[in-house]
Parts: sequence; C-alpha cells; structure tokens
Amino acid sequence: MSYQVELGILGSNFARLALMNAAIKPDARLERLYSILARLGYFVKRGDIYIRTGKLPPDRGDPTIAKIVDDVVVPHLLGNPIKPSPALIHSFTYIFQGIRVRMAAEILPWGGLTLVAGFLPCGFSSELSAQAGRDLVIADDFQDVLDIESERLSYLPVMASPVSSFLAPAVFIALEPSTDIEFVKSKYGSFNTVLVCHRNINFRQLKNLGEEVIYVHVNGTLGELASLVDEALGLGAPPTCDSVMKDVGGQIIHDDEDLCVISSR
Repeated sequence: MSYQVELGILGSNFARLALMNAAIKPDARLERLYSILARLGYFVKRGDIYIRTGKLPPDRGDPTIAKIVDDVVVPHLLGNPIKPSPALIHSFTYIFQGIRVRMAAEILPWGGLTLVAGFLPCGFSSELSAQAGRDLVIADDFQDVLDIESERLSYLPVMASPVSSFLAPAVFIALEPSTDIEFVKSKYGSFNTVLVCHRNINFRQLKNLGEEVIYVHVNGTLGELASLVDEALGLGAPPTCDSVMKDVGGQIIHDDEDLCVISSR
C-alpha cells in the first residue's frame, strides 16, 4: 500500500517539478509535501534546504493520487480555492481498500448495526457488510460523493448472509447526507458500533450513539496524504489515537505501521 501511494505522489506534476531541482528552498506553505518526499528518500533536508538524493522516481504513478496532489492538496496549501470533482474524491477512497479489508476481516467482530460516521476519506462500506456481516448506516456531508457510492453499491449482488463473498453486501445499507449526530440518532436509534476512520468528529457525542466507538487512524505516508485531503475539504485535521482516547476512553486494540485502532470498550 505504501508503495502504491509513493507511486501516486511521484506521478504528480508537483513531485515531477520538485525532483528536477538539485537543491531547493521550498515555499513554506508546501513544506508538508516536501517532507513527504524527504521521507520517501528523494530529498535530504539540511536546515531549510532540501537536497536531491540519487533515488530515481518510477516512470509511472497512480493517476488518482497524482490528481489529488495536484488538484486538491497543492492548491489548498497555497491558499487557492479548490473545486475537486466528486468522482475524484470518491476514487481516492479506493486507496484504503487494504485497510478496509483488514478491519472487516481481522479486527471487527461479526454482525451488528454499524454507523460509519464519515464516509470520507476511507470509504468504509461493502467490505464491512460482506466480510463482517454488518448492516450499515453511512453518513457524510458530501451528498455528491454518497450518490456515487450509492450507484456503486447498486451494482453489487445482495445476500442475506454473506459469509463467503467479498462482493455481496448484507441486506441493509443506508446512506445519510448528514453528519448531524442528533439527526442520525433520532432516525436509527442505538448502534452496536460507531466507526470513524481518520476523521475529525465530535467523539464525546458519538459515545451516546452506540455500544462501542471504534476509531481508525491511518499511519505512514497514506495517513499524511489523507490528513492533507481532509483539511483541504474542510474536515479538519484528524485526531491522534491518544487524543481520541481522552474523549472516548477505552484502549488501543491494534497498532502497526499502517493503522492504529481504538475501541471505547
């Protein structure tokens, strides 16, 4: 997964232009992107100067990630208005496929009504349903993105007990164009699980919505890119695992180079 993200970032016009410099003192507003390039091994930072290393970029990169960098992240960091297409933002969620599968197959227990409190950036949906047997309510303020997800889900086969299929979602999946917690609670009542992935939200309020609140923080380069996208879309910086634990209690149930997972239980 990290290599896929690296390929995508390096396929951006931003990265291609940056890598043409033997040494550069970048615009301070783009520092976070140059820091990513340094962590990937393409620059070494000396003071406020980034010095190019001999590491060669790949010939091709993931076009979706490249477009996210050029059309969303860079304009946002430079203070320019952005108007990303809903299709591009929705496409970005596929980068989290590996995390979604791991959560559904390895970490979440089977069954129950689950609120996905914020579809973006991670795109949790059919994997939870098909692999973890969960009925879902997926909430987000981005109506156009939810419309695209609804269309995608309509093409998938449906099974009452999807115990062996990676594609067939369970019977109930609802999409709500709102993250108004009181509205969601009044409409659906109590949830077995409230799931938040790399998203800033009112965690204290979420505690009243379900038996368990689970927060997923994406680590590494993908997490850094996801944070930049969150901020560009006006969603705020996602909290760390430590800060979420202060709000919901519980414990860290998983932590590795890809993700940190907290359960309020």
